[in-house]
Order: sequence, then structure tokens, then C-alpha cells
Amino acid sequence: MANTGDLVSIKLIADRLMRNPILKDLTWEFIVDNAIEVLRILEAPSLFVNRSEGLEVKDFRAMKPVDIMNINGISKVEGGNLIPLTANSDILADDYPGMQSLAVRQESTYSLNSRYVITNFEEGKIIISYKAIATDDECYPLVLNNAVLLRCVESYIKWKWFDVLNDMDMISDRKLNKAETDYCFNAAQADANLKLPSIDEMEALVNQITQLLPDRSAHASRFEFLGSRERMRIQ
Repeated sequence: MANTGDLVSIKLIADRLMRNPILKDLTWEFIVDNAIEVLRILEAPSLFVNRSEGLEVKDFRAMKPVDIMNINGISKVEGGNLIPLTANSDILADDYPGMQSLAVRQESTYSLNSRYVITNFEEGKIIISYKAIATDDECYPLVLNNAVLLRCVESYIKWKWFDVLNDMDMISDRKLNKAETDYCFNAAQADANLKLPSIDEMEALVNQITQLLPDRSAHASRFEFLGSRERMRIQ
């Protein structure tokens, strides 16, 4: 079971890597770039922190946060209420956000591109909930203090560095192959370790599966009660 309560700086991984004489020439840029890359590859929810940010919509669009990894959901602020938005399936939503089809939508929707959140309303305010990589005061990534994960990140950086050295004929193919094998083994362990649900998460999952009637209004309540136990009134 992954330990999700403690975070350590990427500097710890750098210190451990540089104990190997072959890795003494590693640069900070190389370490950080590849550490973020392997975190993206694993994509375990417990690797990221939840953040929310209010965005102003002008001319049917709002700039996305720069540190966004995955979006949990987007809600529109109307008075004192938050109205969840649904994803827009219109194939022309990005090009003609203000155009309405013959079947006018009643609900507010959004779509995404590389820079913007595009809405079907011209102005307003939205709250975006998303996952991001945690960083320290110097903007270096923070990683879960999980032995399996740390070993995975270290082995990935080592493998990528050995690939560079092998291209320069500084290490043998045998050493490169061993580094790749070590990474594959550690990645499989980390993937299983980080995605194994806790007892509380399994309870919420069971509550979703064993519902007598499907909850068709969960999105409107931002999935607040999706994992709650269903109770039957018999009188």
C-alpha cells in the first residue's frame, strides 16, 4: 500500500544517484526532466496533489493553469452555487465556441485544448479542480516518500543516462540492458504499489457497485455522494 502522507524533494533522489561514480556528471536539468517524465508514465493518482483555481471566462475561453496534469472537473459559479460543467462533444466547439446548433444546449459545457478551457458561454467565472505535481519552495518536484517509487524514479534516470553513455561508447550494451531491466522491474512494482486501493477506497467502490438503482444525478452533486452507502427504507 502506497504511503501518501509524506513528500520528499527530488534532491534526495539526486543525492542517491550521484553516489554512483558513473552518474557523477548528471545535471539537475536531466534529473528533473526525467523524474517528471516517469511520474507522467506511472500516472498514479497518489503521485499528484489536488488543486483548485478560479478562472475568468472572457470571449468563451479561460487560460488553463500552467501546472495542470489531469482535470478532476470544472464548475461554473452562479451566484453562491457551483454548477458542474459537462464535456462538450461538439466537433466544432474549439473553432466556433459561440455558435449554437439547431438543438440549443440547456446546460453549460466545456472543451479543452493545449492552452485554454473553452466554454459555451461568453463570460463568467469557473472553478477548475485538477491534479498537479507538488513542488517545493524552489520549484523542484516533490515525490512520495515511498521506497518502491523512489527506486523506480532512480532506475529510470539511470537507464536514460546509461543510454546516453552507450551512444558515446562509454559503457557496454550489457550494462545498458541491465539498467533497462532494473527499470522495467521497478516500474511494474511501483505501478502496482501506487494504484492498489486502500481499505477506505475499496469500501467506496463496493458502495458504488452494489447500488440497487444507478445514481443518474451524481454529476450534478460533483460526485459528493457517489461512494456513500445506499440505505433502503422498508417502512
